[in-house]
Amino acid sequence: MGAPRVALNESDASIHDAEAALRLGFRGSAVAGVVHLDCFVPPLLEAFGQPWFERGSISLYFENIIVSGEQVESVVHRPRDGDPRVNVHAQRIGEPGFVVTQGSASMGFDPQSELRTRDIRLCDPSALRLLKGVMPGRPLGEMTRTVSSEAQSAALRTGGVNTPLPWYSEASPWGDPIACPSHVAFMMLRMANADDGTYFPQLNPAIGDTASMFGAMELAFINGPMFLDRPYTVRGEVVGVGQSPKTEYVWWDASAFDEAGAEVVRIRHLFRIIKAASPLYTE
Repeated sequence: MGAPRVALNESDASIHDAEAALRLGFRGSAVAGVVHLDCFVPPLLEAFGQPWFERGSISLYFENIIVSGEQVESVVHRPRDGDPRVNVHAQRIGEPGFVVTQGSASMGFDPQSELRTRDIRLCDPSALRLLKGVMPGRPLGEMTRTVSSEAQSAALRTGGVNTPLPWYSEASPWGDPIACPSHVAFMMLRMANADDGTYFPQLNPAIGDTASMFGAMELAFINGPMFLDRPYTVRGEVVGVGQSPKTEYVWWDASAFDEAGAEVVRIRHLFRIIKAASPLYTE
């Protein structure tokens, strides 16, 4: 079990803004689900050792929102002999029944992970409004980005990275400092961002007029770790679209490649768009 950690929100967009979150029925300023990736690292290193940063993965489905300032703790079950996969979850401190996120972690890319085996419930695209006509296989483009040492250092100082390791700011076993899982994820999630911070303008500009939330995240190191201040080329595509009573959603995959063309990190992400906040759902 990981040590108790305070989860902090450092964004003022969408449901991360306290007033907007309250209007939509949330308890307060929501912490982005990918922030919780970092609190799993110490128990994962205990279970798998430092090679987890080279070829390990974690696959999480977000169950409940944590409000900024609340404490969480991670739980990683011990691996069985010869089994590369373990069950994991995070819970609010003092409330084991309040599961924040749950899923699996492993050594090596895991085709049987939490998100790879989950039914993405594709639907008839004609039933959608915000994602109407968006089909699996649609490319999301290509970008070249870095994980900034300046940004990661700032988040370490403020507590935005709630589980610091010396490797994030000092020499690591691989030489230079490395990116923490949450900042790897945030860098790759910029594939979905416009310059003004709105999400998925390449799918429908109207998405930028509504509130949204992260529903799930899988992060898999293929040839890790990811280093700070080095350029990586990210390519992504849609793998599914659907809807629930309160959201429309898109599942998408992306991979980051280093300058030599080697795949370094792979993600799968579930992005939910809140119907009640969209002009296309006035009813």
